[in-house]
Amino acid sequence: MKSSCSLLILLLLVGLAGCSRRAAEVKRSQQSVQSTMLIQESAQRNLDRLAGQSNQAAKQTNISESANASIQAYVASQQDSLRQDQAVLQQAQTNLAAVQSGKAGGATDEALRQATRSVAEASETLRILERKTAVIVDFLGSKTFSKSEIGALFRPGEYRLVPEQAREGRRLFSPIVEKLYTFAEKYRGQFQALRGEIIVTGYSDASPVERGSRLYRDLAKRLGGENVQASDDKLNRKLSELRAGAVKELLEGLIRSRGRNAFLNVSVSVLGRGVEIPPGVSESVAINDHRRRVVTFYWVVLPTL
Repeated sequence: MKSSCSLLILLLLVGLAGCSRRAAEVKRSQQSVQSTMLIQESAQRNLDRLAGQSNQAAKQTNISESANASIQAYVASQQDSLRQDQAVLQQAQTNLAAVQSGKAGGATDEALRQATRSVAEASETLRILERKTAVIVDFLGSKTFSKSEIGALFRPGEYRLVPEQAREGRRLFSPIVEKLYTFAEKYRGQFQALRGEIIVTGYSDASPVERGSRLYRDLAKRLGGENVQASDDKLNRKLSELRAGAVKELLEGLIRSRGRNAFLNVSVSVLGRGVEIPPGVSESVAINDHRRRVVTFYWVVLPTL
């Protein structure tokens, strides 16, 4: 009889120990889920700040509008991803609470597995988010804008570069290309690849293009035909675009001269702003002021967002 009682007590103690271990596992799992959710909330706040910093940088013309648009889209997509992960963790937390209160029946193991899996997936999302966001924060803190007057490159009424001017252009613009690669190299080994872009924007002064001149006929033809009666604004916009296109060819040559780079893929895009006032120039500047005849550059290096 004593032996049977002892065995019964032993089995009871083993059962209680098992229940205690299970309760501890559930408690640890709940803490892990809660901790991950708090990190997610912090990440959401950081993304809000990042969006604000990017908008401010674009407003101050420190970064291009296209770069800001990419960053805003990235923030929105990551916040959506975090919300989805948060919903999954909330469900895991609900299931664990049901186990703890004894309402889950025999579903303890499944609830623990689901919680572990949900925490692991959410943690991986947060890890990738942190790495990408670090690059963007670094990018926003970098000087990505530069400006160059084009008087030394293009003769009046010209948009093609002669060899001597092309050499001067390569000398002037080589540092811009160098900045991209120097920035990207800091992140080699952390990403499989980064994407880079140089945005070249041409501006012109507001001097009218002489009607009937060779330049007028050339620009009018490019705008739709030799007999087109184009406004000076349209003619100057086309001229600024063509000059920016010539600079683009120089930059692409500088990029090719560095050889193939699988880590950083750089593209060059062109905009023609014509008689619009360039960044950093007073609105009251004269129509033929040399400070209006410029090419501006924005460089962008970002992970795939």
